[in-house]
Amino acid sequence: MKRVGNLIALITSDENLSDSYDTVLRNVKDLRQRAKLAAMKDTTLARLKTELANGTFRIKGLRELVVVENKRRLIKAPCFSDRVGCHAVMRVVDDALHKSLISTATANVRGKGMHALFAKMRSDIRQDPKGTAYFYKCDIRKYYESIDQTQLVECLRRRVKDKTVLPILEGFATCTESGLAIGMRSSQCFGSIYLSDIDHYFKETLHVRYYYRYCDDIVMLHHDKRQLWQWRDILKAKLTEKKLEIKPDECVRPLSEGLDFLGFVNYGTHARLRKRIKQRFARKMAKVRSRKRRQQLMGSFKGMAVHAECNHLYYSITHQKMRKFSEMGVSFTPADGKKRFPGKVTRLGAIVNKTIEVHDYEVNVKTSQGEDRYIVSFRDPQTGEWGKFFTASEEMKSILDQISDIEDGFPFETVIVSEVFDGNKIKYRFT
Repeated sequence: MKRVGNLIALITSDENLSDSYDTVLRNVKDLRQRAKLAAMKDTTLARLKTELANGTFRIKGLRELVVVENKRRLIKAPCFSDRVGCHAVMRVVDDALHKSLISTATANVRGKGMHALFAKMRSDIRQDPKGTAYFYKCDIRKYYESIDQTQLVECLRRRVKDKTVLPILEGFATCTESGLAIGMRSSQCFGSIYLSDIDHYFKETLHVRYYYRYCDDIVMLHHDKRQLWQWRDILKAKLTEKKLEIKPDECVRPLSEGLDFLGFVNYGTHARLRKRIKQRFARKMAKVRSRKRRQQLMGSFKGMAVHAECNHLYYSITHQKMRKFSEMGVSFTPADGKKRFPGKVTRLGAIVNKTIEVHDYEVNVKTSQGEDRYIVSFRDPQTGEWGKFFTASEEMKSILDQISDIEDGFPFETVIVSEVFDGNKIKYRFT
């Protein structure tokens, strides 16, 4: 396994720190408190940049609060400035560590969320209905609270070689007496990485073709239920080594009886929403009076319903037809004449050393970082996903302008590389 390094320059870049501060600030609901924290941005970031650069940044304390949603959880949250520092570190570390995950293991992984995993599983079932006739499903008891910190630290050391960043990550992993703190920005990434060795063992050593994991929920599909029980015994032994325990509701069943996974019940030929999700939505819709809140609930429910056969269900609860956007013939024409590109805004540091296709760009864009920026639309040829990034680099802007004058210049394929200069400043360029 290749260990990742050279992370600290990306973490302490002004762009990463500023974006992290703004992201955490948006989650502060108290408007007065938000205004006060916004005024302290420069001072807080200067201190965090120094602590991160010399590797002394640590979580200084955790505030405990109980959250009851579906089930009772004890959340442990750091103070605002520590959340910013943790977010700045994990924005970079997430992208580096998630590359080691198998394609069918996810949880808070950008571009590989629950809907993408559900779509992959449905596609596999449709292509091989006989080979997916039975399923094994299990869940791990109190997963985050049961993670062994010593083993987690060893897991991080096998993946990270940056001597400045590694002690910071170890501090995140050991900031509680035991397990991982639910509520920390780092916990979801660490929870995914902790079981990665087991994922690779089942996929690469045992050659389990249909293996899926969402955080601590594991599913395997096969045509022979006896084989599933054998894999179950191996999985249980592997989890015991990591001091984890499977919940007693594990099962091996025919797929035709329904696989409850990722919020859906999949029967192979069709899928339905989980009963609890339908009931909770219907009860909220019966009580809500605010039109804005009603629209929010309907949008959230529709976001789940479109991934299964739920047209009649959606109509019976909302009394509205669930139409596809492609059927409406509606398009948006911006009043300012500026181009609008698909996909999420991506940090340049997240796509360094990756092959991308640059399709278009827009000039003179104003952002919180300054004016006269270019926004560039790109596509990942491996995943097919679209994205966009901002740049103030005069070199990149000049190259884009020159290519726009070339007939059939767009799209073009390139690899963006980074160079460090003047201490810890980072320069990006096309190659």
